[in-house]
Amino acid sequence: MLAVCDENVLGKSVSEGDLELEVKESFYKDEKCDSRKILRLSREATIINAVGKNIVGILIDEGFVDSKMVLKIQGLPMAQMVRI
Repeated sequence: MLAVCDENVLGKSVSEGDLELEVKESFYKDEKCDSRKILRLSREATIINAVGKNIVGILIDEGFVDSKMVLKIQGLPMAQMVRI
């Protein structure tokens, strides 16, 4: 499993209606990666959990995530991918 977020949303909490998202450091923070490493890890991952405009955009551009399936909570994009 790959959990990845934009650095500027780490530690942020958002909610909208019944939806709540907390970008917890304990879940998302491990090491800083550039887009090249994230793409390599994404190719190996069976599950991806991504939060943030930049990282979700990269995953859409590379075909890991369908833009129509991105959830936005207070404008913050979140996407999940499962490879079977």
